[in-house]
Amino acid sequence: MPTGRKSKPFIEWCAENGKRGEKLANEFREELPTELTKASKYKAKWKCLKCKHVWRAQMCHRTKSDKPHGCPKCANRMSLSKTNNFLSWCEKNGELGEKLSREYVDKDKPPTAVTKASHYKAKWKCLKCKHVWRATVNDRTRSVKPTGCPKCATHAPASKTNNFLSWCEKNGELGEKLSREYVDKDKPPTAVTKASHYKALWKCEECSYEWRATTRDRTRSDRPRGCPGCNPLGENFRKKRKRDD
Repeated sequence: MPTGRKSKPFIEWCAENGKRGEKLANEFREELPTELTKASKYKAKWKCLKCKHVWRAQMCHRTKSDKPHGCPKCANRMSLSKTNNFLSWCEKNGELGEKLSREYVDKDKPPTAVTKASHYKAKWKCLKCKHVWRATVNDRTRSVKPTGCPKCATHAPASKTNNFLSWCEKNGELGEKLSREYVDKDKPPTAVTKASHYKALWKCEECSYEWRATTRDRTRSDRPRGCPGCNPLGENFRKKRKRDD
């Protein structure tokens, strides 16, 4: 049995480490040889006080000060099995589980070959719009803000909480600027979304040039569209405006 050298005995370390030490001492589930230390690489047997899961882990991994190992089941890292896989999770999670089970269309790995916390980028097909995309299983099953179909999210209808104006209010200086430059009278900023393909009317704060562009092109994170009159490539727009004046 491997032991740690020049290290404190495990039982002594537990007694000196308050609630954490008491917890590990209570979770230890085999005979404790006197030569076993807190830094030992011996894979001891443990039983979680919370979920009663039994597993093996090195002593040094459980007692280390930086990111110590805990119960793998509680941490959603329990190894794949007949009772712990994505499909079994779906069967226990009502409408959400049923929906995700039907949207899972990955042929490389069946739903029984991954867990609900897996970082595997599986293939999904939206039940509503039939869009196919890849996303990690854990991103779709997490309890806080699980990801959905990206195409449906882009085309979500405008509402009190999902509209261009509400987006502007949450996006600092850029949002304030776009909100002021939006001058479309046919559709107010609450009638379109930030990802809309509607070509709205805008008026530049700097040069007062007016032009039309989709809200999607102006709000996108990758190279958002600016004023074509201010752009060096938009010199023709400025010349044309002077002629019109």
